[in-house]
Amino acid sequence: MNERSQQYPETNKEIEKLTAERTLIGGSDTIHTIERVLGEVERRLADKIVLDELAEHVHLSKFHLHRLMRAATGLPLMEYIRARKLSASAHDLFEQRSGATVLDTALAYGFDHEQSYIRAFKRQFGVTPAQFRRGTSEIRLVERYDTSVLKEIREGVVFEPTFVMKPRSLYAGRRATIPIAENFERYTANAHGVSFFYGEHGKIPHKLKPSVYIGLTLYPPECSPKATDYLTSAEVSSLEGLDRDWDTAIIPAGKYAVFTYIGRFHPENLTIHQLNDIWNYMDEWIMRSPYEQAHGHHFEYIDAALAREDYCEADLYLPIRDRER
Repeated sequence: MNERSQQYPETNKEIEKLTAERTLIGGSDTIHTIERVLGEVERRLADKIVLDELAEHVHLSKFHLHRLMRAATGLPLMEYIRARKLSASAHDLFEQRSGATVLDTALAYGFDHEQSYIRAFKRQFGVTPAQFRRGTSEIRLVERYDTSVLKEIREGVVFEPTFVMKPRSLYAGRRATIPIAENFERYTANAHGVSFFYGEHGKIPHKLKPSVYIGLTLYPPECSPKATDYLTSAEVSSLEGLDRDWDTAIIPAGKYAVFTYIGRFHPENLTIHQLNDIWNYMDEWIMRSPYEQAHGHHFEYIDAALAREDYCEADLYLPIRDRER
């Protein structure tokens, strides 16, 4: 939800690249793009892989590629590549193919020096290649990422959740009761969010992260099943000194499943339709999981610093606890 910036590509190549990005960031095209990157990484495990070359290979900016692959694999792209190289090399060490030395293995996977390979191997696995070869330690490998866990959602993809423990948190903003039927027809919550972010978000004191918007959905007892309370807000470090006209919420500490959604549009255009599909996916996930929803709320976390005309990244936080048996 940041200010929109106009871009004027000066060359046909730049125009083609922007067009390709708009095509590739979304739905099955996004999954296909991730598959292409993963395939190129596997094909070139023995080479020095450069981020610029991968971005060029799939016609994406480095920004888009980095965000997309980190959301998928949980690792920065270059860390994922290094982990895959080292995991593949561990298999070769274990097999001791053709009596290859540690130096041979290092060179085979694109390391210039034996010592740099040994250091990287020990950072990744906690043992040296020689110790691993002696068969005294178990190591945890990083295998090729499996895209079958991804879910297509209306011009984008939602990723498998990560898990966080969040301390007691404080929010300040503007609260409104949103009729569910009206929201589907008129995008009421979206309109409230956009108006709040551009008009009032900057005025809230004590913000923890000035560029982050929080859309906090609450299910208070006084709301009927046909409506929810929606707090367009910022997370703050303190409620002290706030003007009384700000609405606030205090959320207890707890565990969250965090679902990342990446779409090919500006976050301003993230509406109830995309969110409802994501929530349906989250409902399906939680039914299969050993968890249940812990509290009567959930929230969207959007960092405006990441927003682009054709890039939306939103984290959806769902409070969870172990299911009672």
